[in-house]
Amino acid sequence: MSAHTGQRDGESRSLAIFDLDIAATRSGWLLTALCLAYALAALCLQPSRYLHLAQSYAQPFIFFLPTLLAAGLGLLALTFARHSPTRFMLDMLRQRWLGAAPVILLFFLGITAFTTFKIAIPEIVPFYADRMLAELDLGLHGADPWIWAHSVIPEPVSAVIFLGYGYGWHVQWFGTLLFVAFWNNPAGRLRYLWTLALTTILCGTVLAMALSSAGPIFHDQFYGGDRFAALQDALTRNDYAAPVHTYASYLLTAYASGRPELGGGISAMPSMHVAFATLNAFFLSGFGRRWAVAGWSFAALILFGSVYTGWHYAVDGYLSILVVSVLWYLTGRFVLPQASRDATVIGLPLPEPASQ
Repeated sequence: MSAHTGQRDGESRSLAIFDLDIAATRSGWLLTALCLAYALAALCLQPSRYLHLAQSYAQPFIFFLPTLLAAGLGLLALTFARHSPTRFMLDMLRQRWLGAAPVILLFFLGITAFTTFKIAIPEIVPFYADRMLAELDLGLHGADPWIWAHSVIPEPVSAVIFLGYGYGWHVQWFGTLLFVAFWNNPAGRLRYLWTLALTTILCGTVLAMALSSAGPIFHDQFYGGDRFAALQDALTRNDYAAPVHTYASYLLTAYASGRPELGGGISAMPSMHVAFATLNAFFLSGFGRRWAVAGWSFAALILFGSVYTGWHYAVDGYLSILVVSVLWYLTGRFVLPQASRDATVIGLPLPEPASQ
């Protein structure tokens, strides 16, 4: 996977490590500054909440990320180095940990800041947009989209939706981040990380605060009435929907107590599930047609699942797709040329683009 052929082994290995460091380019420095500013803003706004969440996130990060990394490296080793998989994995870690570590650290600080802001949203801007979003959904589709979703998917098949929306989405999100952290394509790497950071800040904080909403599953609890009572009944009758009820109760309890809990915060618009799945679909499309089909199929599943499970209005996902599409285009137009110029200056040839 090295792009530095024709150089001495020592120099090539040194450049391969330097290649992965996001601080090696001007774009990388700006990205680092943006992420640190986002984390610092959350820390200044809610210091005790941010520090508590950082401690809460540390344990799953320490356990889950190494486990996922070992699984990913193992798969790569069995694919590309069956004769010596253990050596392949150790060499990969030794050569690329220096570039991956800052990415993972910034991600940790960023997700802590994201959750801090998410919990604070109803305190700063009380929920107000749900009735408007529900009516917009109704006007665009002629009926509440969740009704159509439940009518076309039989209950046994819904197990795939609940698993994909819950566990599958987390594996893809963290797995893609780890792949990018260890990836040796500096320009493509920066483009993904810039889009990820901007998506988190703009969709997860700015727009979420401007369009403060709780989602269909919490609509009646916060606004009264029985607008989505039928949705609650449909989920109650579904034997595979237990994780939705459990997590909804967890979020409501955390909201009522005011405690900063791991994965806490209620915010529907826009959908971060759809946003990250869309970003990963764009990213995977660069590796060829099969990866593109897989990425966009999963993004479609997440969009459908966001409505089926009751967490989101359909328009939550539509806005996420629109915003991420614009960000992906802009980062390709402005981040990639800058990264390419910087890479040329420091003598780092870029890998050939993936064939479609």
